[in-house]
Amino acid sequence: MRRQNRVRFFPVLILLLVYLLVIDLGHGRKAYCGCYDEASLTYDFPQRDRLFESLEQVSPKSKWGPHARRYPPVEVPPGCDPVKWLRLRAIATAKRYIGLPYSHHHVPDWQPGTGAGSGLDCSNFTAWVFNYGLGIKFTGNIHKQSDGPLAPGRRLPEGESLKPGDLLFIMKRDRSQVSHVVIFIDDFHIIDDTGGGVQIRPFAGWYKTRFSHARRIIE
Repeated sequence: MRRQNRVRFFPVLILLLVYLLVIDLGHGRKAYCGCYDEASLTYDFPQRDRLFESLEQVSPKSKWGPHARRYPPVEVPPGCDPVKWLRLRAIATAKRYIGLPYSHHHVPDWQPGTGAGSGLDCSNFTAWVFNYGLGIKFTGNIHKQSDGPLAPGRRLPEGESLKPGDLLFIMKRDRSQVSHVVIFIDDFHIIDDTGGGVQIRPFAGWYKTRFSHARRIIE
């Protein structure tokens, strides 16, 4: 009799486990929609947008406006390769600002009273992307971002392959010093903030001929 009860209970147990598995997988798809698609890479943007709504910004002392606050680290969805996900997350964050004008500001939505409007410059754009998107905060000063004790990540030796999310530093025409920084997407594309604002641009021309070095933030 006991054996018959166990035999009858076994299919019920199997069905219950299958049901719980389906519910769990469905919840994961709802929350993240896979590891590396847009829904996963941007899942918490609405929450991050509201993070500092209740806080007043400090009155700016110059046209650059207030500095950005430090955002919390992002949580990588379960089951995703963290390095790959974070690299793609940096690119997804940068793409969010396509069309943002070029302006000498620390935060993208600052509206000074001069009518200059919102925007970022090249190195404050890269600093903002990693702060807002990944919770990695570093200086927006182009020279300190390029090299020195405040520079983020690791300077890549010449010849090391570039990865999505690497920062590429570009020199002046006379190669006297670094004057621009972009985010590497792939062998053919970068994204940066320069004349015309934030755009995906070909990794060619002066980006290559005046390339100085790269820094890797995510590894």
